[in-house]
Amino acid sequence: MSSLADSSRGSVVPALSRAEGWQLVSHPIFLVGVAVATLGSAIFVRALITGSAISWEEDGWVAVIGVLLLGILTMVATNLAALRDRRSHTAEQHVSLPVRPPVRTSGLLAATLWPTGVAALLLASVATIGATQDLGPSGIEAIHLVMFAVSVLLLGAIGVALAAWAPNPFVAPIVAWMLLFVTPGETPAAWHSLIPWQTLGATGLAAWHLVYLCGLTVLVALIAVAKTSRPRAIVLPAIVSMAVVLVSAAAQLSAVCPVEGVCRF
Repeated sequence: MSSLADSSRGSVVPALSRAEGWQLVSHPIFLVGVAVATLGSAIFVRALITGSAISWEEDGWVAVIGVLLLGILTMVATNLAALRDRRSHTAEQHVSLPVRPPVRTSGLLAATLWPTGVAALLLASVATIGATQDLGPSGIEAIHLVMFAVSVLLLGAIGVALAAWAPNPFVAPIVAWMLLFVTPGETPAAWHSLIPWQTLGATGLAAWHLVYLCGLTVLVALIAVAKTSRPRAIVLPAIVSMAVVLVSAAAQLSAVCPVEGVCRF
């Protein structure tokens, strides 16, 4: 029976991912995000072609900020997709289906790979154009580009988790507003390195931050599934992902804090 359930899950999740993924990338809110991200990339590409671009740090920020805005709108679109049953009053009907709620949640989480792929393709295109203009991303800048692509995946998972634990369509827009307008302040502090889309100035730190971001994404996805899943099914993955988050966070904080003096947390 267990093997049959695993087989069913393995076949249903990809099918749900394809169906939900297509709906996500064709959602009007996501398309607005694509337009914003494309505009930011176009501004940077124009600077590259005209020769006015100095560096990725000085000019490339418009492209990555556009992708970050795409991620925030992906969170809202994913949240609305996860709340579709509640809006349509079909949640009770879906409970009676052979596909269990954790499987449907897993399919929606997997669907966030579609918006992430769009973001990755956009960033890869900009990086390729930059390379043809002798301004390709350096090692640390390449890590930052991957980080912003993974941020879209994280934000999509946050949208699903919000739908699971706070099933109200107004919650995700409020969180999006906070992400856009609530800033940690200009005073440097070590904890700023734990902001998921924070860029760091050393390759080693950036690599640790990418590991931290991946662990955080898995942890948020498990939180989303935990609402309807059996606890024992997610305990081990949760422990592993939490360990990854804590170790990578500690590595970042220990490197960011000064060797001497008071560390401003």
